[in-house]
Amino acid sequence: MNKIVIAGGTGFVGQYLFQKFRALGHQVIIIGRQQADVLWSDRRGIAEALENADLLINLAGKSVNWRYNEKNKAEIFSSRTATTKILGELISAANNPPKLWLNSSTATIYRHAEDRPMTESSGDIGTGFSVDVATLWEKMVAGNRCCFNRYGDRTPFEKSLGIAGKAGK
Repeated sequence: MNKIVIAGGTGFVGQYLFQKFRALGHQVIIIGRQQADVLWSDRRGIAEALENADLLINLAGKSVNWRYNEKNKAEIFSSRTATTKILGELISAANNPPKLWLNSSTATIYRHAEDRPMTESSGDIGTGFSVDVATLWEKMVAGNRCCFNRYGDRTPFEKSLGIAGKAGK
């Protein structure tokens, strides 16, 4: 049985992963703002959850399915960057940090292109609010000393655009 921590695990993707990992017999701990095993306000609880974890999946972030007014943009931005900062700090302090940290991101970091595919190796970074969020979000993970000291290149990003499913909202 593996210990899997899902930060931001109360959303659509997090709940799907929670159910699948639990069905496979893994211990799954959800970190979230509400209705979670550990709340974001409980740094000690988050630290305990991360200790000896096999996998940390960071999906934290307010849904982008809102009008981009200043209030929502601020929440979208901070809900990703503040939570990622907390995880990085606590991983840095852990005696036995998660073996792998998978961090969510967004494919909207790339410019809209119809001339060629945008990939990790050849994609052109775009401009705008979504790109600013994604760029800082990824820099926070890549620039966090814990990632290079403990993981080398094992801090992958999951870049998605939109995710749909039978129970999706």
